[in-house]
Amino acid sequence: MSDFSDQIESQLKDLLHGSEGLVIKPLGKQIVIGYMAGMVDSAQLNLNLIGRLVPLDHVNTLEELSDHIAIGDCKPFDKLSDAIEMLLSGFAIVLLKGVDGGLIVNVTNIPSRASSSADTESTIYGPMIAFSESTEKNIALLRAYITSDKLIQEKVQLDSETNTTATLLYMNQEEKNPFVDLIRTRIKNKKIKGIIGSPLFLKLLTDTKYSVFPQMGLSERPDRTAQAILEGKVVVMVEGNSQVIIGPNTFTDFFQSVEDRYSTWGIGMFNRSLRALALVISVFITPLYVAALTYHYEMIPMPLLEPLITSRSRVPFPPLLEALIMEISIELLREAGARLPTKVGQTMGIVGGIVIGQAAVEAGFTSNILILLVALAALASFTTPNYMMSSSIRVIRFPMLIAAGALGLIGITFFTAFLVIHLLRMTSYGKPYMYPLYPPNKSGLISSMLVTEASQFRYQTDLTKSNVKQQSKSWISRWFKSNDNE
Repeated sequence: MSDFSDQIESQLKDLLHGSEGLVIKPLGKQIVIGYMAGMVDSAQLNLNLIGRLVPLDHVNTLEELSDHIAIGDCKPFDKLSDAIEMLLSGFAIVLLKGVDGGLIVNVTNIPSRASSSADTESTIYGPMIAFSESTEKNIALLRAYITSDKLIQEKVQLDSETNTTATLLYMNQEEKNPFVDLIRTRIKNKKIKGIIGSPLFLKLLTDTKYSVFPQMGLSERPDRTAQAILEGKVVVMVEGNSQVIIGPNTFTDFFQSVEDRYSTWGIGMFNRSLRALALVISVFITPLYVAALTYHYEMIPMPLLEPLITSRSRVPFPPLLEALIMEISIELLREAGARLPTKVGQTMGIVGGIVIGQAAVEAGFTSNILILLVALAALASFTTPNYMMSSSIRVIRFPMLIAAGALGLIGITFFTAFLVIHLLRMTSYGKPYMYPLYPPNKSGLISSMLVTEASQFRYQTDLTKSNVKQQSKSWISRWFKSNDNE
């Protein structure tokens, strides 16, 4: 190597704190190219960069040097320290002897998998393609759905330690989008370190941090993400992640599947009504069993009470402990099936459930009826299209069971009231979490149930935390006036 290339290599290693992987390639005595091994496109590097610069005998300026590079993304930099971040991102730097600064050239080829089918949001109808870990590919998939010039793409810096970036995508509206400003403010005010995943960044954007309910959604489907953008939502793509963050989200959004829009309005309404019924079954059916057998057995009809007594005659545990044992067993089977390899996990879930259930009944640990109710509650929770909301529903069942075992129907009522108050107080990006149920919005409720077009389903950006109380008071006053007139 020449003295110039040795000098550049020494400076770069000092800036990289001696980290390995740096490649320095001198081209004659004037030009030096540096890049990180494994992060560049070798064909593009050799053909459009090195191959173009090797024949040069004498170059005086960076402008003259850039004219010979057949790569469009080529920018100058002033100091070598300014190019370190781009060098670690897969760019190549070109330095010219006797000239301050250099050129940064985009020859990146970060390893990533090709786009595949969606795993966590599988559907029967509609496109099957899913996002990958490449932000550029993901944005290209979105722009294939939304070709409008109103789609805004904005890059923000998230992490000061790993230099992770995020891309905000939203529609340019006539009125200023308050959700975008809120995201910018939260990113600016937080000292974030070590952001390596969308779920981790999602926690930092939530309004209510200690709630078990998800306030923003994660999606790996381009069609669902494009639909959310058209509805006025904001999408956040974290670099290196195949799932994007969608917000603001309401409680009803987590029970809507992208498949509903590909079906007729009748089938879509039926499916959403079925999920609402499944929510009630999943949360209340086992606690009602515990409350009825512990405190309110006189409410059970006599034809049903006799088989219940016969089924529980050999069970040595009270109904609350019996239900908790079965609920925990179901959760253990679910967790084991999720962590094992796919084929082994499916076998474990099916065989384990049958064997444990049958053995528990024969050993007198539980009754047949409770196994049926617990299995029905578990199946009902899995009908929720969103995995985060499904997990929240399963968690809620345990305190609901304890309340039912402690106070019966009164405990269920109190805990349900607590949940309703909690949900009514929650917001997502400042938007009421229970919209269109609260504040009441007739057209929004009909649109969410009938699966109407995006133009009728667009979010009202004026529904923020600052004025939701005023709208609620006006609704209450109208309700009282209507009653007085009657």
